[in-house]
Amino acid sequence: MDKLALLSVRNDYIMSRSENRDSIDTEIYNLISEINLIPFLIPNEIKFISNLDTLIDHKIIRCAILSGGNDLSILEDKGGTNIYSKRDEVELNLIKFCLKNKIPIIGICRGFQLIASYLGAEINRVNNHINSIHEIKFHNSPLIIKVNSFHSFGLKNNNLPSNINIIGYHQKDNTIECFSTELPFRSINFMWHPERKNGCREETKKLIKSFLNN
Repeated sequence: MDKLALLSVRNDYIMSRSENRDSIDTEIYNLISEINLIPFLIPNEIKFISNLDTLIDHKIIRCAILSGGNDLSILEDKGGTNIYSKRDEVELNLIKFCLKNKIPIIGICRGFQLIASYLGAEINRVNNHINSIHEIKFHNSPLIIKVNSFHSFGLKNNNLPSNINIIGYHQKDNTIECFSTELPFRSINFMWHPERKNGCREETKKLIKSFLNN
């Protein structure tokens, strides 16, 4: 276990203390350990990501993980909440770092949405996806899994950029729940949280390991 997974973190404003706090669900550490990687947290401060080339040898980085939490800034007009624009700036620069150094990316929930938006897809509000369990049908496969769902925005299966390769979708409303890309960078992205309960962890780990080993 000698390779790093760059891990973005959420940010929340704590009103009682007038503080912005970076945080992460510690369950994701277990998931990262189970795919034989070490987490390296990326704070929501642009000066660190701007100097990442000098702070760490990219050769020991196996992947970057864009984690969940916070709505994207572009969704504010659509009712997005708990927005922290500095996080968008940091993660977009992290994507550029990965593109430059050919580092694969794993997007989880918000990370899924950010990558889809980066590629030119439109993220819209979806119904009945908050705090629920629903079935995911795999594209061109008989496989169906049940996963958790904690999002109010998602990716609908229409007018998608050609470099988005659909892996799995929610049959009831045809929203995309898992996709991969090969260009302009390699990525695999999940709208569910594999680190949480009902995240279909074993199946998701298989997908991640297969992706990283290709």
